[in-house]
Amino acid sequence: MKARVVVAAVIAAAVAVTLVTYVVTRKTRADELAERRMPSVLVVGIDGLDWGRVADMIEEGRLPTLEQLRREGTSGMLRSIPPYISPSIWTSMATGKTEEKHGIQGFLVDRGRTREATPTSSNMRRVKAFWQILTERDMSVGVIGWLVTWPAEPVNGYIISNRLRRLLSWDDRTDDITRSLDRLLDAVHPSTLLPELLELRAAGGDVPESEIESYLGTTSHLDNAEVRSLLAELRRIRAGDLSALATLRHMTETSPTDLTAVYFRGLDLVCHVYWRHMEPESWGWDLAPEPVETFAPVIERYYVKTDEMLGEVLDLVGENTIVVVCSDHGFAGHRGYPGFEGDVAVGTDMHREDGVLFVRGPGIRKGVEITGASVLDIGPTLLALMGLPVADDMDGRPLTNVMEPDFLETRPVTTIDTYETGEPTEEPEPIPSPVDEEIKEQLRSLGYIS
Repeated sequence: MKARVVVAAVIAAAVAVTLVTYVVTRKTRADELAERRMPSVLVVGIDGLDWGRVADMIEEGRLPTLEQLRREGTSGMLRSIPPYISPSIWTSMATGKTEEKHGIQGFLVDRGRTREATPTSSNMRRVKAFWQILTERDMSVGVIGWLVTWPAEPVNGYIISNRLRRLLSWDDRTDDITRSLDRLLDAVHPSTLLPELLELRAAGGDVPESEIESYLGTTSHLDNAEVRSLLAELRRIRAGDLSALATLRHMTETSPTDLTAVYFRGLDLVCHVYWRHMEPESWGWDLAPEPVETFAPVIERYYVKTDEMLGEVLDLVGENTIVVVCSDHGFAGHRGYPGFEGDVAVGTDMHREDGVLFVRGPGIRKGVEITGASVLDIGPTLLALMGLPVADDMDGRPLTNVMEPDFLETRPVTTIDTYETGEPTEEPEPIPSPVDEEIKEQLRSLGYIS
């Protein structure tokens, strides 16, 4: 706690000059949005949410929030793009373009003077994301935790990079933070947000013990070393989702925007870490009985918790908000996606095509099943919902079948040739961050890299 106070003081001193001006700007923007008649848009990205499991659990009555979204709007499977690499897919969703066009092809790139593998950074994206397009059209946008948003780009609103939580996890390394203050400031636009964001971070110890125990099949093995290690990981995963939710709540109250997008990663991590305990027969190595008995129900119970969290998200927005819930891929587990030829799938080989899409709000049709939708369609659909043209050079299409005829009359879908201007930089080098090694270590532990 003492370290957090010191860091907060350092950050506050660095940004105090512009803080007052920014607060005034935010209040002014909030007043403007309160007078708007056209709906705003909230995008909720949930990594790894699987359509088949969601459909089954809705039928069982275990996911009431998603069932409500299905009843009050449109829903269906969202087809992903093999080989189901999350940074590439989330960038395709943000741009409406394939990785051949947007240039984000994986978690790491082996590029630059040292030729050392480095986490992919936002400057490597060759085309414009929806947050840049909206900014150019004088619309406001807020982005929380979306993949490949380091460093945070300047927008008309705010971007909170997916790496901020890692940067703020240095409880015992205050000196490292103060020496890397410039890098910490790069994680957020505008940097004036940093003092308040620091107070929103949840750590593993902040997750109630009663909640952690609610995920478990038994509490009889809490003295087992492997069980304790896996419990600590579960606390860290849940803390990440709680941090994102607290940030969304704070920003929704203080900085409403025309379009807000938030990303939750907890479910994906839970599936990677605990699938072997849910289906031990699919794991290629022997497992001790204590972890299996303890963690067998974690994935399905985390689905239930994610649905509850989504209910809290919906409580943050009013009736004049279109809500889009989407995922980048589904989960096939250790048996691998169709066509997988290995014995035990890990990392991206655990993913499959079947993501999800739910859309609800003013102007959205009710009770309609979405068919044939792709992750490439998310970006063009968001532009259409905002009343902006869709670019002909996008590979996706706007999902007009989810919109009511009256809505399309008010905001008819139009097209332009492209949103791109100028010539892209050839082979840009990734921009390092102080937590690159920690990111690579997690990727190794999940089987994404060797």
